Amino acid sequence: MHMRKGGGMDLDAVVEAISKMGGAELERVREAVDSRREALAQSTVVERREYGSGILQLELRANPKTGTTRGPYWYFHYREGGKQRTLYVGKTDDPEGALAEKLA
Repeated sequence: MHMRKGGGMDLDAVVEAISKMGGAELERVREAVDSRREALAQSTVVERREYGSGILQLELRANPKTGTTRGPYWYFHYREGGKQRTLYVGKTDDPEGALAEKLA
């Protein structure tokens, strides 16, 4: 692989190399990508519910430095002005009620 100035990897070279791989090699790449995504994950979705114009999600939060997990906490994900927004709802058994109170 070629490295770019500043230490970044040449992504086009990575994509080109992948396009030439066979099944066993692609499986190794998939496993490596899955492993990396898991290492980068800061939250895991436990439950998801549609609510109004968005989604309520129950998430476990991970600290990438310590590896500790906290929660689960409810978050409301929605779009406003073309941007994705997230509103912390909290640790509750009634996320719809708690969200209605926050939005009132």
